[in-house]
Amino acid sequence: MLPLNEKKLYAQLVAQLVLIDGSVTDAERNFLGSLMTRLGLSDEQQREVINQVNVDDEVESRVRQLSPNARISLLMELEDAAKIDEVILASERDLIARVRSALDL
Repeated sequence: MLPLNEKKLYAQLVAQLVLIDGSVTDAERNFLGSLMTRLGLSDEQQREVINQVNVDDEVESRVRQLSPNARISLLMELEDAAKIDEVILASERDLIARVRSALDL
Protein backbone atom coordinates (compact mmCIF):
# COMPACT_ATOMS: atom_id res chain seq x y z
CA MET A 1 0.00 0.00 0.00
CA LEU A 2 1.36 3.38 -1.01
CA PRO A 3 1.52 6.29 1.42
CA LEU A 4 -1.07 9.00 0.77
CA ASN A 5 1.41 11.46 -0.78
CA GLU A 6 2.52 8.81 -3.31
CA LYS A 7 -1.08 7.93 -4.13
CA LYS A 8 -1.83 11.57 -4.87
CA LEU A 9 1.34 12.01 -6.91
CA TYR A 10 0.62 8.84 -8.89
CA ALA A 11 -2.93 10.02 -9.62
CA GLN A 12 -1.68 13.51 -10.56
CA LEU A 13 0.71 12.07 -13.11
CA VAL A 14 -2.05 9.99 -14.71
CA ALA A 15 -4.37 13.01 -14.64
CA GLN A 16 -1.66 15.09 -16.32
CA LEU A 17 -1.67 12.64 -19.23
CA VAL A 18 -5.48 12.57 -19.41
CA LEU A 19 -5.68 16.38 -19.42
CA ILE A 20 -2.73 17.11 -21.68
CA ASP A 21 -4.75 17.09 -24.91
CA GLY A 22 -7.16 19.71 -23.58
CA SER A 23 -10.27 17.53 -23.65
CA VAL A 24 -11.40 14.72 -21.39
CA THR A 25 -13.74 12.06 -22.69
CA ASP A 26 -16.23 10.27 -20.46
CA ALA A 27 -14.10 7.13 -20.77
CA GLU A 28 -10.99 9.03 -19.62
CA ARG A 29 -12.91 10.62 -16.74
CA ASN A 30 -14.18 7.19 -15.68
CA PHE A 31 -10.69 5.67 -15.97
CA LEU A 32 -9.20 8.39 -13.78
CA GLY A 33 -12.04 8.18 -11.25
CA SER A 34 -11.69 4.40 -11.03
CA LEU A 35 -7.94 4.71 -10.58
CA MET A 36 -8.29 7.20 -7.74
CA THR A 37 -10.97 5.06 -6.07
CA ARG A 38 -8.73 2.00 -6.42
CA LEU A 39 -5.93 3.99 -4.77
CA GLY A 40 -8.28 4.66 -1.86
CA LEU A 41 -8.51 8.42 -2.34
CA SER A 42 -11.57 10.08 -0.83
CA ASP A 43 -13.79 12.36 -2.91
CA GLU A 44 -12.07 15.38 -1.35
CA GLN A 45 -8.61 13.97 -2.09
CA GLN A 46 -9.67 13.25 -5.67
CA ARG A 47 -10.76 16.88 -6.09
CA GLU A 48 -7.41 18.00 -4.67
CA VAL A 49 -5.57 15.82 -7.18
CA ILE A 50 -7.49 17.28 -10.11
CA ASN A 51 -7.17 20.86 -8.85
CA GLN A 52 -3.39 20.50 -8.46
CA VAL A 53 -2.71 19.15 -11.96
CA ASN A 54 -0.83 21.39 -14.35
CA VAL A 55 -0.19 19.80 -17.73
CA ASP A 56 3.05 21.77 -18.03
CA ASP A 57 4.50 20.46 -14.76
CA GLU A 58 7.84 18.72 -14.88
CA VAL A 59 7.50 14.94 -14.79
CA GLU A 60 10.85 13.27 -14.20
CA SER A 61 11.60 14.44 -10.66
CA ARG A 62 8.04 13.68 -9.59
CA VAL A 63 8.27 10.14 -10.98
CA ARG A 64 11.47 9.62 -9.01
CA GLN A 65 9.56 10.41 -5.81
CA LEU A 66 7.53 7.22 -6.28
CA SER A 67 8.63 3.83 -5.00
CA PRO A 68 10.22 1.56 -7.64
CA ASN A 69 7.12 -0.64 -7.90
CA ALA A 70 4.83 2.38 -8.23
CA ARG A 71 7.03 3.72 -11.05
CA ILE A 72 6.60 0.57 -13.12
CA SER A 73 2.86 0.49 -12.45
CA LEU A 74 2.62 4.16 -13.39
CA LEU A 75 4.18 3.53 -16.79
CA MET A 76 1.64 0.79 -17.54
CA GLU A 77 -1.19 2.96 -16.21
CA LEU A 78 -0.16 5.85 -18.45
CA GLU A 79 0.02 3.61 -21.50
CA ASP A 80 -3.49 2.31 -20.75
CA ALA A 81 -4.81 5.84 -20.17
CA ALA A 82 -3.34 7.08 -23.46
CA LYS A 83 -5.20 4.36 -25.39
CA ILE A 84 -8.63 5.08 -23.93
CA ASP A 85 -9.74 7.63 -26.51
CA GLU A 86 -8.10 5.55 -29.27
CA VAL A 87 -5.91 8.50 -30.29
CA ILE A 88 -2.41 8.78 -28.83
CA LEU A 89 -1.20 12.32 -29.42
CA ALA A 90 2.43 13.42 -29.61
CA SER A 91 2.04 15.20 -26.25
CA GLU A 92 0.87 11.95 -24.64
CA ARG A 93 3.72 9.97 -26.23
CA ASP A 94 6.17 12.62 -25.00
CA LEU A 95 4.90 12.44 -21.42
CA ILE A 96 5.14 8.63 -21.45
CA ALA A 97 8.68 8.87 -22.87
CA ARG A 98 9.68 11.30 -20.10
CA VAL A 99 8.30 8.89 -17.48
CA ARG A 100 10.14 6.00 -19.12
CA SER A 101 13.43 7.97 -19.09
CA ALA A 102 12.92 8.74 -15.39
CA LEU A 103 12.70 5.01 -14.73
CA ASP A 104 16.22 4.53 -16.09
CA LEU A 105 15.15 1.42 -18.02
